[in-house]
Amino acid sequence: MDPSSLGVVFDHTALLALGAGNQLVSQVVSQAHLQHGWYVYAPALCLAAAVAERPSLADHVGMLPAVEVVELGYAGATAVGKLVANGVDWRTAQAIDAARPSLDWPTGRPVVTTTPRAYVGRGIDTISFS
Repeated sequence: MDPSSLGVVFDHTALLALGAGNQLVSQVVSQAHLQHGWYVYAPALCLAAAVAERPSLADHVGMLPAVEVVELGYAGATAVGKLVANGVDWRTAQAIDAARPSLDWPTGRPVVTTTPRAYVGRGIDTISFS
């Protein structure tokens, strides 16, 4: 990965804020659209949780080319299932998994959220806004 690359994971609270027109979150998406090497990831379970509260959000996020929905395949389902079994709320479990270091993101990615306490002790960084 290019050292100038920036990737962030939007949890369900960030997605809800995006749908509500939060300027800070919207600017992150706009910059990801304009800047080469900027990426916004929306884990599928986070999107599902946000859509449960704001149904029209699915179409909005689906039309944004700068937001990549992270699918929940076998490896992800296994990791998320273990997190949930250990008491992690299902709405944040896939965000935690997506934020962890991987081959593509060796140092991991921060989670953009309004609830940073949900991620304490999980070994990932957060970007908090309100």
